[in-house]
Amino acid sequence: MSETYVSMKIREAMAQAQGSRAQAQRILMAWALADEQLMRGLCKPFLKGITGAAIERVARGGGAAPSMPAAAGAGAGAGGTARRAPPPQRLTPAQLDAIVARMGGSRLANAPPILNGAPPPKAEGTVKQAASVKALAAAFHRKKF
Repeated sequence: MSETYVSMKIREAMAQAQGSRAQAQRILMAWALADEQLMRGLCKPFLKGITGAAIERVARGGGAAPSMPAAAGAGAGAGGTARRAPPPQRLTPAQLDAIVARMGGSRLANAPPILNGAPPPKAEGTVKQAASVKALAAAFHRKKF
C-alpha cells in the first residue's frame, strides 16, 4: 500500500466531484468501503487515535463500538449517506398533565418548572451582582497612556 495510491484516489475523487470537497468525500468513502487497500491507507495515520478512543469508550463502560456492515454503508441512498433518526417529539401540556395524574401528582399549567430542587432563577440580577460585574470590569479596564 503506497501513499501515492491514496493520493491518486483522492485526486481522482476530486476530479470526479468537479472540485466539490463534500462530493469528493462521499465518493472516497464509497470507494474505501469497497477497496481495503484504500481504507487502510486512509486510516493508517489516524489508527492510534481510533484505537485509543475505542479503548477509552469500553473502559468507561460504553460497550463495544457499533459495527456497520459494508452493504448497509454502501447502499444507504443515492448520495451514500445514512438517514438520520427523527428528532424526539415533545409532549403537550395536556399529555404531561395526564402522565402526572397517573403518577398521583398534580401539575399546574402556569407553575414554573422545578429545577432538581434548585430555586428558580431570578428575573433580574441583584444589586450585588451588578456591583460585582462593575468591579470586575474596572479591574480589567486598560489604562490609556
